[in-house]
Amino acid sequence: MNDLFEYHSIGYEVEESFFNEPVKIIVKYSTVIEENDRALEAEIKYEGVKASIETAKKALIDPQNVDIESSIKSSVGAIEGYLRGWLTEKGYQKIVTLGDAVKVIKKEKLVQDNIVESLHQFYIYRNRTENIGHGAPNLADVSVGDALLFNEMAISFVNYFHRLSDE
Repeated sequence: MNDLFEYHSIGYEVEESFFNEPVKIIVKYSTVIEENDRALEAEIKYEGVKASIETAKKALIDPQNVDIESSIKSSVGAIEGYLRGWLTEKGYQKIVTLGDAVKVIKKEKLVQDNIVESLHQFYIYRNRTENIGHGAPNLADVSVGDALLFNEMAISFVNYFHRLSDE
């Protein structure tokens, strides 16, 4: 199984387990960081987006000191920043939030419905999770896995829209 994970650069590894024990999958942080670095090498021209990706990466780089909330905030900031720039270049004004970007993309049918809906769900999760989208008296109930997922999703969305801008 580990050979498959490595071959596909998935970033996970199966820890050795015995016959009657459940299999434990661990995150290979080095692979996650390599994915971030590849996204940064994609010639993204928006410096704020690159900075957000870098900040999200730094919040995940040390497995003993992961800052989950900061990583998710920065991941959301990366896609929000990219879409603000992308839509402004297309002539759309007053794009202030990720929610504004989702509305324009949906209304103008700039991408397929299932893709914009995935982006919308990304935005909803961020807004509804305490201390992620907005300040809150309590810490968010999120895990390292959530932060890694958001990081990977943000990079995927940035790369997707970046490729669209080249078409």
